[in-house]
Amino acid sequence: MNQIDGIRFAAIINNKGRKIAGGFSPNVTPLENDQQKIEMLFMELALDLSMRKEFDNTLGNIAAIVSYRNKTNIITIPHQDNFMLISSEPELEPSKIIQIGNENLRPMKIIQVMNC
Repeated sequence: MNQIDGIRFAAIINNKGRKIAGGFSPNVTPLENDQQKIEMLFMELALDLSMRKEFDNTLGNIAAIVSYRNKTNIITIPHQDNFMLISSEPELEPSKIIQIGNENLRPMKIIQVMNC
């Protein structure tokens, strides 16, 4: 599997906001360098996803959550008790990234994507 152009970061995050696998793409400069802030973002996304699951019975399961930002799109894809977090360049189409993410929702495949 090859590196996907435009993906800045891809990881599996557990329901407590801890990274299990993955990381930044090679040759990508992180937009945030403060590790504590990055961990806080993971915890906030885990909490947000957990709170939104309260409506799964009435609205259906969450397929993905996309946060459109000026410098990056942040995509959260639920998977079992964890979630995949993908940060991409803003010009990439989130629906295509979500499809690719769902095809690669195994931690080893994420590590392969990030290390190629």
